[in-house]
Amino acid sequence: MDTVPASALPPTTLPGQTHLEKAVVNEEHGHDSNDHQTDVRSRLRFNRVTLAFFSMGLLVGLPAMITETAANRIFEGFTGIYEVCNSVAAASASFGTPFLARHISYDTCTLICTAMTVLSYLLCTLPDPLAGSLPGNKTGPVFGAMCGGFLYSFGTNVYMAAAAFFPHEAVLALSAGSGLSVVLGPSIYIGVIDGFDQDWRRSFLVMLPTTIFLPAVWWILVDRGCRQKAEQSRITSLAKSPQSDAQDHVSSEPDYQPRDERSRMPQASKSLPKHFSSDYSRLRLLFTKVIPHYGMPLMLCTTTATISMMGSAPSLQSLARFRQAPKDDLQFQLSFLCYGAAQFIFSTLAGLRPIPIVWFWSFLEVALCVIGLVQLFKPFLTYYAVWAIFMFLIGGCVGAGVSNTNYKIARDFRRAGADDDVCSFAMACAGLGNFGGDALGGGLGIMVERLATRYLKRSSQ
Repeated sequence: MDTVPASALPPTTLPGQTHLEKAVVNEEHGHDSNDHQTDVRSRLRFNRVTLAFFSMGLLVGLPAMITETAANRIFEGFTGIYEVCNSVAAASASFGTPFLARHISYDTCTLICTAMTVLSYLLCTLPDPLAGSLPGNKTGPVFGAMCGGFLYSFGTNVYMAAAAFFPHEAVLALSAGSGLSVVLGPSIYIGVIDGFDQDWRRSFLVMLPTTIFLPAVWWILVDRGCRQKAEQSRITSLAKSPQSDAQDHVSSEPDYQPRDERSRMPQASKSLPKHFSSDYSRLRLLFTKVIPHYGMPLMLCTTTATISMMGSAPSLQSLARFRQAPKDDLQFQLSFLCYGAAQFIFSTLAGLRPIPIVWFWSFLEVALCVIGLVQLFKPFLTYYAVWAIFMFLIGGCVGAGVSNTNYKIARDFRRAGADDDVCSFAMACAGLGNFGGDALGGGLGIMVERLATRYLKRSSQ
């Protein structure tokens, strides 16, 4: 939503993103890290707002995380299909939400999220919800995966926009809830499926009653006055004409800057636009600045991480490459749990101590991916516990990579003196690198899994 300040609207694809924006502000004003950590702790207080937005962040992320944990069982032999379907829908929502969500009321957005929650669980069980754990037609699960990805991306963006009209802890709580879903989702699925004798369809059906929680939180727990302010701002933004927006941009900030200010500005930030105009459109910013400088390294990082998670991990399970490994699909499920837990932890740490060298995280993730692929041919990580630690490192690296990329975008555009809507749009489009890399990695993961299971011999333990 264009009316929301960028400082209050970091389009959330990973936890810790709001910490990053706060770190940017502290850096620009010369605040040290201790002041920043004290300020964050003071804002993370428990109250009604915190509980409401934490719950919403958790609920929009949970369906995607639960169904993804079952990807190896649903798409047996083609695990990466889940990530392709999920990420294509998420990338589309991430790109389209900043343009289109302002035309939809927040209440309607909540109903859309509720419907997507139901569909993400229900469609994954079709065409026969009571068929047990037997494989079946993949059409339903494909659309279920897409609904989960759309819900995660669309919901976090919409509620982050609404959080701008609430106390500061709303933004942090939403990010924390969204991040915790990466850990809680696999944990819930592992516990539930064990109680249903590994029947993943019934496990999804059991989760359907949880769909009432999101509208209940929005209409009961979320403050009504703040909801009305958010809705009124959305309506007001639609009434503004493009001509008035252009005039505001022309007169909002002079082009002249003192010489000492320009000398302190990094060279990379000088060429960034301060505002949108007829000469510098959103598409131009996307293809000339955001994708080359931020999207490409982020896509490389997420692509290689997804290859490891959706290609190497299920292949190693099928080939029985580890000793003392859990039985059946629990091996993949625990790998995903380690991956998600590290992603949450490292992204949060990166928000507090950013290292915005974006290509560093990409090349490190590439190295880890290569090690995982070598494990298919020449096993040297003998025990499963060692592999679990390795998956923890892979998840941590991608979590830090995404968070540091978002931090660098916010820092560069703020130093360039960009308007709030320019910074917000740039960060929203950075999600294309995240979800686009997931989709590409999912496709390559399918290739890795099919080639490995077809041409490599199963180990004899």
